[in-house]
Amino acid sequence: MLSKKKRTITGRKVVNSTVSIKPSKARKIIRRFHVLISKRKILCDSLGIKLFDNDEVHNLKAIKDYLKNTPFQIKNYEKGEKLDSKNEEIEKMMLRSQTIKSRDEQMLVLGYIMNEIHERGGLKDYQLASRVGQDNNRGGDSSKKLIEWLKEIDVPMDRTMTALEIGSLSSKNYISTCGIFRNVVRIDLENNGDETGVEKQDFMERPVPSKEEDKFNLISCSLVLNFVPTPSQRGDMCVRFQDFLKKDKINNGKGSFIFIVLPLPCINNSRYMNKDNFIKLMNHLGYNILKEYEAKKIIYFLFEMKNQGTKYRNNHENNEFDHKIKLYDKPGMNNFTILLREPSCKRK
Repeated sequence: MLSKKKRTITGRKVVNSTVSIKPSKARKIIRRFHVLISKRKILCDSLGIKLFDNDEVHNLKAIKDYLKNTPFQIKNYEKGEKLDSKNEEIEKMMLRSQTIKSRDEQMLVLGYIMNEIHERGGLKDYQLASRVGQDNNRGGDSSKKLIEWLKEIDVPMDRTMTALEIGSLSSKNYISTCGIFRNVVRIDLENNGDETGVEKQDFMERPVPSKEEDKFNLISCSLVLNFVPTPSQRGDMCVRFQDFLKKDKINNGKGSFIFIVLPLPCINNSRYMNKDNFIKLMNHLGYNILKEYEAKKIIYFLFEMKNQGTKYRNNHENNEFDHKIKLYDKPGMNNFTILLREPSCKRK
């Protein structure tokens, strides 16, 4: 799957050579990994196995502990582990994980998934693909567009601002090296190898700052929302942004900012979402759109928090985003959407 180490003209291997993955291959690896963890969560929820999104050591132990308590299922689990990669029959079963009622079949699929994640290099490939995908040489650093926009709207260049980067892949990207921010806090669900700069953490589990000075002038959320499993959980995440943003305006009169990047098909090929609908949802949550840009495969948004200090409350009577509204319906379209539902949107 991954290319071999390069060699010098004498035939010797280059020490510490950077492993190369084509961008298209990196995207496939990332998509595959998120399918695996999404289907695994569905199965484990049904089986009563508690997982943590950012702790594979815990998850592996939790499943092994479950097997110890249900030894009659070990055979099915191990059978799944031994199946070949991309087994056509098991792949079909995995894709309909939410409809599987048989415990035997659930354990079979779970063994198949866990083997790919841990034994066939799924997790390792995902971590590498994530890092390569944001390599500056591949133009993968989405924060380039963010910094370009911040300079256009004349944010202070005096390193007084702070930022929270959700889904960070590197401490060496533009948001970290542009010189605008005094501090950038970087978090990601997985340990991506940049141990000195990125904290392994789920944003939804991050404690809400109790002091205003511990909040941020900007939150960057690049290619994260599309990997959140359900529409309601995506809504929960969007609602929670405001708890981490500073209420005070910066010295040029601007408020706090949200930078969001999504795959373009989430916006232009969904039955339930388009650009106007997404901007309207963010406006409902208390943000004004400042900038937007469509690239070949992704779309960028920069929002400013309006009504500084006014905390969003979900008014169910006035909330048009608590249920799916079909905007289009054509073959090949996806079902991406974001929902704001009670009680999941209630503030902590």
